[in-house]
Amino acid sequence: EQVEETLVEMYEIPTVFGRNIFNNKLLTFESSKNIPIPSNYILGAGDVVIIDIWGASQNMIEAEISPEGKIVVESVGPLHLAGKSVKEANKYVNDVLGKIYAESSISLSVGTTRSIVVQVLGEVATPGSYTMSSLSTAFNALYAAGGISEIGTLRSINVFRNGKNIATIDVYDYIFNGNTAGNVTLQDNDVISVGAYDAIVNIDGKIKRPMMYEMKEGETLSSLIRFSGGFTGDAYSEKVRVVRKSGREFSLHTVEKQNMGAFNMSDGDVVYV
Repeated sequence: EQVEETLVEMYEIPTVFGRNIFNNKLLTFESSKNIPIPSNYILGAGDVVIIDIWGASQNMIEAEISPEGKIVVESVGPLHLAGKSVKEANKYVNDVLGKIYAESSISLSVGTTRSIVVQVLGEVATPGSYTMSSLSTAFNALYAAGGISEIGTLRSINVFRNGKNIATIDVYDYIFNGNTAGNVTLQDNDVISVGAYDAIVNIDGKIKRPMMYEMKEGETLSSLIRFSGGFTGDAYSEKVRVVRKSGREFSLHTVEKQNMGAFNMSDGDVVYV
């Protein structure tokens, strides 16, 4: 009865570590419109480019890339820019216009970026299609969708492009290790899919950050303790108690220190230090 009362009290805690990252008003992932355009940005239809010419000749050409992927420059003809990075486009424009504007410097920049449409599906607050800047990342899209729902996963968020999985986001890897590899820059028609979590585990007692954590399949008690910040200075760390519920039955496990790295966690486990 005491174990059941403890479990009921613990499960009244709604907070899962990291779940509010995409709907926290103090931590915004809204895409910025005033960031420099990176040199590896891929140009596409709808981008507005500015070509500055100075030196022996003075000129400024501003044009929007057409659906066919080109701009038309007077007295020169079409310049095919779509699919090129800003760096590649600069070299291309210099090669072509340099023959006309001899002894002049030529530079291409992006004035206004195009819009893209991405889909955010699955366990998010507001699934749907979102129109965003072409500089937006997967985190920007998750923020636009209102964040992860109560049953959504933070540990395995997939980004699909043309039917292929191009990135998998583990939010804990981002929080604990600063790994942003999965936070890819999005392209038109990308799909972000958020599935359901594998396991939610609660840890309480002499631990630095007692709360609920999402665990992936195969992660152990040692991983949970690391997520929670480790033992406090006055913790008894040689043994940890795990309460596991299966149906209507509870099982109590006492896990010794040397076995924590091999003890896999299951959904609904309650750990007490």
